This record gives sequence, structure tokens and C-alpha cells, in this order.
Amino acid sequence: MTADSSFGNRADPCNLPNPNPNPAPPAGARRAVPGAAARAAGVLERDGRVALAGPWGAGKTTVLEDVLRTLPSGSGSGSGSGRTVLRVTTVEEDREHVFGALAQMLSHCGADQLAALSGRQNEVIDRILHRGADEPLAASEQLPARLAVTALLARGSWILAVDGAQWLDPASADVLGYALRTLAAPGLTAIVTERVHGRAQCAARLLGGHPAQVDVDPLDAEETATLLDAHGLPTRWAGPLQSHCGGHPLLTSVSCTALARLPASQRHRPAMAEQTVDAAGAWLHATLGEPARHTLMLAALTSRPSLPLLLRAGRSDAEEHLAQAQAAGVLRVDPASAVHFAAAALARAAARSGARPLRAAAHLTLARAVGDPVHEVRHRALAADLPDQGLAEDTESAAATAREAGERALAAELFLLAAEITPPARSAVRIRRLSYAAQEAACAGSVDIARQAADALTASRAEPTDQVTALLAVVDAHGQAISDLEPLLARCRELAAGHPDLLAAVELRAAIAANVAHAAPERALRAAGRAAELAAAGGHRPLQAAALTMRARMERVLGTADAPGTLAEALALGIPAQHSGIRNSAQYLAARHAVFDDRLAEARGRLVELLALAEHEGDAEDLVDIWRSLAEVDTRLGACATALAWADQAVRLSTGAGLSMGPAWYTAALTQSAAGSFAAALRTASCGARASQEEGDGLYVSRNLWVMGAVQLHTGDVADAVASLTAVAEAERHVPSADPGMFRWQPDAVEAFTCSGRLDLARDLLERARPVAGPAGADSGPGAALDRAHGILLARGGAAEEASGLLHRTAAAFERLGLPLEQARTLLSLGRVERARRRQAAARAAWEAARAVFDDTGARPWQELTRELLDRAGGSGPAPGPAPGAGRLTESESRLADLICQGATNQQAAQHMFISVKTVEGMLSRVYRKLGVRSRTQLAAARAAAAPGRDARTPPE
Repeated sequence: MTADSSFGNRADPCNLPNPNPNPAPPAGARRAVPGAAARAAGVLERDGRVALAGPWGAGKTTVLEDVLRTLPSGSGSGSGSGRTVLRVTTVEEDREHVFGALAQMLSHCGADQLAALSGRQNEVIDRILHRGADEPLAASEQLPARLAVTALLARGSWILAVDGAQWLDPASADVLGYALRTLAAPGLTAIVTERVHGRAQCAARLLGGHPAQVDVDPLDAEETATLLDAHGLPTRWAGPLQSHCGGHPLLTSVSCTALARLPASQRHRPAMAEQTVDAAGAWLHATLGEPARHTLMLAALTSRPSLPLLLRAGRSDAEEHLAQAQAAGVLRVDPASAVHFAAAALARAAARSGARPLRAAAHLTLARAVGDPVHEVRHRALAADLPDQGLAEDTESAAATAREAGERALAAELFLLAAEITPPARSAVRIRRLSYAAQEAACAGSVDIARQAADALTASRAEPTDQVTALLAVVDAHGQAISDLEPLLARCRELAAGHPDLLAAVELRAAIAANVAHAAPERALRAAGRAAELAAAGGHRPLQAAALTMRARMERVLGTADAPGTLAEALALGIPAQHSGIRNSAQYLAARHAVFDDRLAEARGRLVELLALAEHEGDAEDLVDIWRSLAEVDTRLGACATALAWADQAVRLSTGAGLSMGPAWYTAALTQSAAGSFAAALRTASCGARASQEEGDGLYVSRNLWVMGAVQLHTGDVADAVASLTAVAEAERHVPSADPGMFRWQPDAVEAFTCSGRLDLARDLLERARPVAGPAGADSGPGAALDRAHGILLARGGAAEEASGLLHRTAAAFERLGLPLEQARTLLSLGRVERARRRQAAARAAWEAARAVFDDTGARPWQELTRELLDRAGGSGPAPGPAPGAGRLTESESRLADLICQGATNQQAAQHMFISVKTVEGMLSRVYRKLGVRSRTQLAAARAAAAPGRDARTPPE
């Protein structure tokens, strides 16, 4: 079983004809300990020794305590299990106290445990504990201490827990190390923590040899979302919080506590809390000296810190200082000598470690050292305290250079700096720079800079054009989180009155908001139509193309026949994809339409072409959307490993850029359900649903709920699957004639309703979905998926033979469409139907064929699910009566060998086994290799020689 085994009866969510969807968990089942604690507990039970390593504040003590709670142990004087915990907790000053750690450990021992020692040994113990009239034991008297402590620990069963090996006094470390080398587990078990980023050397010396080490890893975005939820905070903040805290447990906890104290009116977007920066500063002070902190201040003040830059800036000990910081987990230095802080809060704390005059001097030093004209100007502008016309012009020029290079965030910062140091008399120039800053901030997703620029323009009483441009930049910078921005759009309409092109831009955002935040595609369609008309009237072709693209998107959502023509009209305007954001372009929508229609090869080609463009001229949202689409395409094509990689890139960039997490988590969950694990998919989709709900993004609430419901269905949790998919059905009820190719939830809902015994609901949904998905038997992905659901419904209604025929045809349809995972999933359903008909061989054959497809595609959760089905049917081993030398053939391989020996072509064998010709070719190669043959003739001879009583022309069952 894999980690997914916690889902109960995973292999049979619809165990026809009588499902048991909700098996009760075993009574008294122990709650699993998450993450590092679970790994450490496992190592400790296996090896008896484990080192826990992590930087300052990583949570090592918490993990240690979790491990101790999970072990069958006592504390203090022991428990029913007979094991006593000996706890040692150190601080930095303890290194100077001879035998201090040993005294702390011995204080946990009871009088009855010490009574078994000899008089001489008790005398040594008393001197270690500073009891009696004798002098305390000296550091030079380690030998008697070794013998006494080892004699004590040789009696009974102990768990030694040392928290902070780096601060053990040398005498105690010597004695404890001797005892651990002398006494084996389980008599003496030990768990030792060490504050270190990398190999725990102090813990290794104490435990002896090369003990197993468990690193206390940073929190990932999903774990951060869980922590936010526990504090009553929006899980959509997980991305920004990951950027602020780098997943560091203590910094994240401090941030959550500080943010939870904010009034509701200030909970729009999480600014970095001052308490978080203070905690990061405490980390720096606890682990680094003043010279190293000064070096880190210089590194934090530049946007591209590196070792050579710091050396040029006069920090001759920079290499040593960076090594110290890296050992403390504060930063890392990559092979190219670039410096990367572990968290934005650490960079801010390092930058603020000096007063303003010191920072200004540092900026001037960096300006001389940086070597890049754009960054030289940036440092000079940051050092300036007064308006400077010449410097402002240089800064604007540097901003333009950064914009041309695609560095939109840097460009936004520089335009804003240029505006700030522009002399008051040049108000028109200042307004222009603020407007540019807002536009670049929108492209970079920098809400703070966009808001600063917009506020400054309002305060300057700028022209309506400039104010609307900046306010729309604020809207764009919010990404999917636009549910609360209606007042902003209303203000934009007021300011834009009489300006068709401005009104067109406002109506385009209104269309996006109606679709994303309000799930109102008809309203979005009307707004997009108005935007297109206004843009045409104003002669703004790029805006007209964007509005037509949005209109085509909504027409496709609503299932109207106008979408292809509208999209063609947008493409005919000839606007480059990168003009207004690749993700908003007609070229990207054309790729998405190919995805919806299962024209996957075409879709992939278009997306790869757009990806090359986005890597040079796009922004973070462009890259995320293209990676997400590629993940979806490769999942359907069965390229599971590649799909996971695309989805992982999308999550990481969404997290780092502070983008909305709901869409990225949806895609990650979708790919994990095919290629990772069902448990990970369910966890990720749950986070995505919460984040989307908080952002008012109804579109991705439904999509994440769909993945949750599908996974719950696959893993046997039918009741929860019905609940999740019913919520989707309710949300989608308001979308008339929705295109099923865009959002394929109906087949899973029909199957879930069927498996829960709600056959009337299943039939009703099937009848409503069929007209828009196409007639039964139509070669389309959505239509074939509905056919599969119909087959399961037929079987549950007693028409098993009809169901079997329909599922046979559906599996063949998915093969023709090039959708291998859907094909194999249909074969699983076919096998269940055949088992219900008591046709065990046919069921095994269908499952073996499914497993071959899942093996070829790398669909790991489905491989496990199929293996469980075969194990229950007794069909996962070799075929009965194998030929000598063929004992390693699986049943599907043996079955293929029989077909080939009967004269079947690869195409005929593929049709007979419900798999692709490519799968047959790969399987036949494995058969040849296992049997040591090179041709069909040799294969037939080998099979005939192995089973002389069998007529090779007799077809298998």
C-alpha cells in the first residue's frame, strides 16, 4: 500500500452492484504525525538513533516533542511500557558548565533507578549533581563518569532526547557519546536535535558513526495555507506569506499571529508584518556577528547580490560571512556565486540593520561596485534624500531600459523612484512617471507599487486618462482576486465618461470580473461586447482585439456557435500576442480552444510557441497560465511526469510572484490525481477551493471542488464525492448551455450519484448534459466520458450486458481520441462490470489492459488502484501455467503472446486487449526480452515447446 491507503476502499468506489462507499476507520487508529515528525519517528523505531537538523526557528523542538508523543514511552519516571525519557535541553551558555547537560539528564532518574548502582558509581553521580560534601566532578574525570552513566543506562529501557547538540558542554558530550557507542537500541534509544543548515556534525559525533538525519523542512504553500486557516485568515495569502517567510515555521507563525490581529477592514492583501521583520532580525542576531550582518546589509540592499559584487564593495571577508550565513540557513549561494535570501523578511531585516545614513552610504558604495548602468542609477536614486532633476531623468531612462528587457517589477520600482525625486515644479513629468509605474506594476503583479502610484496621481489631481490608467493597473495587479474591486471600476467609469477607449478598457475589466468573481458569463459577454464596440469607435485596435477575445471566451463558455467567428475576427486584427499580456491574447485563446476540443497535438504546438515568447517578453501570469495549460494537455496525453513538472513550476512561480493560488492549485491537483497521489491531489484541491472562495473566484472554486469530488470518488469516499460534486452542480446550474469541453465535471457527478444509489439524480444529470456533449457514441472526450458514466449507470440498473458493450465501445473511442488515461479508467469500470457478471477472466483481462496503459503513462495513483483490484482478483501475478523461462510474464504479457502466436497483428491484438498499438509494441518487446526470442516464429516455438498439450490456434478466453 502507498500513502494513499488511508482512503479506505480505494480500489472500488463503485463496487457494482452493491457498493460500500464508507468503510469505518479502525477503532483506536492513531493519528498520523505530519512531516518531519513522522519521518523521524519511523527512523527512530527502525534504527534507534536519529538526528534532527534545521536552522534557527525551524521547529526542531516541536518535532522532537511530537516524536516523543508518538512513541510508546513514558516520561520522567517511566510508564507502563518501561521506557523512561531522559530530556536534555541546552542554551548557548551551557557549553561553559562542566557536566551541566549530564546533570540535567540525571535529574530525571528516580531514586529506585539509582539504587541499583554501586556505592562508587553513586558517589560519581552525586558529584555530577553537586550533591553532598565532595567536590563536583572535574572535567578531567570523564572516565568514572563514563562508567557510572553507562552502568545506569545499561539497566532498563531509556529514550535520550537531546535538544541542542551544538551547545552540549564537552564533558557531557564525551560521556553521552561513550554510552551511546556502548549500549545499543532498543535499550538506549536517542533523538538529538542540532541547529544547523546541512549536515548535523555535533549530533553525528554524539550518536556515533553516520546516523540517519531528518531535516525539518520549510513549510510548503499548502502547509502555509493550513496555518493561515487555523488562524482564521484567508488561505489565498499563502503565496505572499511564502515569499515573506520562505516557509520558515517561526516566521510564518509570527506573521499569522500579527495578521490575525488586524481589523477586518485591513485584511485585503497581507503586507509584511513588522513583527515578522523583527523575528527575522532576531534570527540574524542569534546566528551571526556584527561584521557578517553588515555584509548581509549590503547584499540585501542590491537586487542582484553576489559574492563578487560584495568583494568589489569592499567586504574583503564576504566569502567567510556568506558561509556563516549559509550555515545558519539565512541564505544560499548558488554555483554562480549569486546570493539568495531564504525569506524576504530576512532580506528586509538585513537591509534595515543600519540607520538611514548608513544605508545611504551603502547604496553609494554599491552604485560604484555594481557595474550595471540600470542598477547603478537605482542605488543612486535610493541614496537620494532631495529632489534631483538630473538623477530623476537618469532613473526614468533606466526604468525604460528595464522595461525593454522584460524586468517589469524593476521598471515599476524605477519609474516610482523617478517620480519621487522629480522636482515639484515638473508636475506633468512626475504624473507621466507615476502612470508608467502603475502600468509596469500591473504587468508585474506588484499591487503595492500600483496602489502607491494611483494614490499619488489622485493626490496630484491628474487628468482622468492618467487616473483611470493607474486605477485599472491596480485592478490588473490583483489578478484573480477582484471580487471586491467593483467600487474601483465604478470610479473608473465616472472618470472615463466621454472617452470611448478608456470606457472600453473599463468594460473589459468588468467582463473579466463578471466571469471570474461572479460566475456570470452572460453579463461578462455583454460587457465584452460593449468593450469591443467602444474600442472600435475609439480606433484602439489592440483593445478591440482583447475585447473580442474575451467575447469569444464567453461565447465558448455559453456554448454558442459564434465563438470561432469572433476569435477569427480577433486574430485578423494582427495584434502581437505579447501586446496586452499573452494570457489575454487571441493566440492563447486559440490554443485553449484546441485543448477544449481535445486537439491536443495542435494545442501543445501552439502553447510551446507561446511559451518561448513568454519566456522573453511575458510576465509571471503569462508563464503560469501557459505552464498550467501544458500540464493539462500532457495529463490528457498520458505524459504524466512532464505534466507534474509543468504544474509544479506554475505553483512555485505563483507562490513567488504573489499571484492567486486557486488556479495553480487546481492544475496541480488535477495532475497529482493522474500522476502523483490521490492524497496530495485532495489536499491541494482543498487548499485551492478555500483560496478561490476567499478571493471570490467562483470559477476556480468549482474547478477545485470538481477535482476533490473526482478524487473522493476514485478513493471510495462516495458520500463526500457526492457532496463536492453537488456543490459544483449548484454553482453551474446558473450557466446555461455550458461547453462541456471546458469543464468536464458532469461524468464524474453522474458516476458519483450512481455509486451512492441516487439513480434518478444520475439519469437527470445525464439527460441534461447529453445535448451539449453530443449524442451517445460521438467521438469527443466529453461525450465518451458521459458514455462511461452511462455504462456504470446501466450496470447499476441491472443492464450489465448492455453496460459491458457500451464500455467496450467507449474504451475504443478514447483510444481513437488519444486519451490513454481515460481509456484505462474506462477499462477499470469495464472490469468491475464484468466481475459483477461473474466473468472473472474478462474482468482480469480488462484490469490487466488498464494496468499496461497506466504503467506506460506513469499514472502512479492509478497503477496502485489497479494493482489492488488485481490482487483481490488474484490476477496480478504471472499467468497460469507459464512456459519455462516465462514465469516472469504478467497475465497481459502472456495473453498478448498467445494472440501473436495465433497470428494476430499488432493492430488486432490492440483491439482485442483494448490498448493502443504503441502499448502492444512496448509489451511485445518485453515479452521477447523475457523469453530470449527475437521473432514471432521463435515466440510461437517457445510457447509450443513450453506447453505441448495446448493448441496454439485455440483462442484464449
